[in-house]
Amino acid sequence: MIIFTGIQILLSQLPNFHKLWWLSIVAAVMSLAYSSIGLGLSIAKIAGGVHARTTLTGATGGVDVSATEKIWKTFQSMGDIAFAYSYSNVLIEIQVILSTQKLRAVQ
Repeated sequence: MIIFTGIQILLSQLPNFHKLWWLSIVAAVMSLAYSSIGLGLSIAKIAGGVHARTTLTGATGGVDVSATEKIWKTFQSMGDIAFAYSYSNVLIEIQVILSTQKLRAVQ
């Protein structure tokens, strides 16, 4: 994670983003690589046989997790998803602005 963070910080310092079409490709490759690393580590953890006991609906309520705490964490996670979803409109606006600038550059 530190290596990926360092690379992203270095790439963010590059000037003139309009001519950096390749940066999107690099970002996609880095995202795919980061996800693959996470998937590989998860598979290795499961294959190792040492993992927490869970049910289909999540962690089993008991001594360490009460039912109330489980419900609270469920609502927290739903709130996090809703908060992150609100930024999808910003990404669409950025794409519209960039495509408009490309059209103006062609004309």
